[in-house]
Amino acid sequence: MQELLAVLYQYFCSTGQLLKLQEVNNTETTSAPSHSATYSNASALLADLLADYDIRLRPGFGGDALLLTMDIIIASFDSMSEVNMDYTVTMYLHQYWRDERLSWSPHINIDDMTLSGDFSQHIWVPDTFLANDKQSFLHDVTEKNTMIRLTRDGHVAYGMRFTSTLACHMDLRNYPLDSQNCTVEIESYGYTTSEVLMKWNHPLAVHGVDRADVPQFKILGFQTEDSIVSTATGAYQRLSLVFQLKRSVGYFVFQTYLPCILIVMLSWVSFWINHEATSARVALGITTVLTMTTISTGVRQSLPRISYVKSIDIYLVTMFFLH
Repeated sequence: MQELLAVLYQYFCSTGQLLKLQEVNNTETTSAPSHSATYSNASALLADLLADYDIRLRPGFGGDALLLTMDIIIASFDSMSEVNMDYTVTMYLHQYWRDERLSWSPHINIDDMTLSGDFSQHIWVPDTFLANDKQSFLHDVTEKNTMIRLTRDGHVAYGMRFTSTLACHMDLRNYPLDSQNCTVEIESYGYTTSEVLMKWNHPLAVHGVDRADVPQFKILGFQTEDSIVSTATGAYQRLSLVFQLKRSVGYFVFQTYLPCILIVMLSWVSFWINHEATSARVALGITTVLTMTTISTGVRQSLPRISYVKSIDIYLVTMFFLH
């Protein structure tokens, strides 16, 4: 009889524990929202935001000018060309503005959304372009390098990564001891200052310059500027990022200056050659002349056809006459 009572006691205890575990599981399942429900809410929110959205009209159309701020991250300086008067740089461009049409109620349990760059085809985005651009391309490995981020109060962040070849007018009078100022000029293509105001996102408008390395140049610093450019279609705001560059002379010391000095010193050896050894003196003279001509030709091929005299020209002519 006692054994039967013990078995019944264990049975009821185990049954009670199972019931408690089931109640806990049911409570957790009820309190925690499912992922599918979250996705459904986000999709419904996006559909609601775009229901009456007109992509053709800028935010605040008919009112005050839209404030558009931006910042740049320099990823790398890829090349510098004196012949083409340009340079190639890879950068991240981030643009920020507020679009009240893309704001939602605080009762919705979503603070912000990060979306793929394809979403930019469904909302208004600035028609920003680089005024001194020659050729650019957007990176697309493994996907197109663009993104959109929306916040509850309607703020939009639009980012992209691209490589651009930009015009840079160079003054080569002091070449190769010269310094250059190369710019990134950002402008709105269609919106005048009465519609869009562009500002740098100070104090952190430019990043990455201190880590960048320019071939044959040292970056002395940079500065940001803004100006108004007037054209036949109106006045447009332009943001400029100016890189202050100084050429490193080390390459030219070993490729131009030292070889010329050695050739001149070699040509002076002919003064110690017997004046009767005409063939040896002529051969040495011809060799030094051809070598100086080759060095001069190599220097000219790396420079554009400009009319003014450069410091390297004066040096080469002086060395030519000294030898």
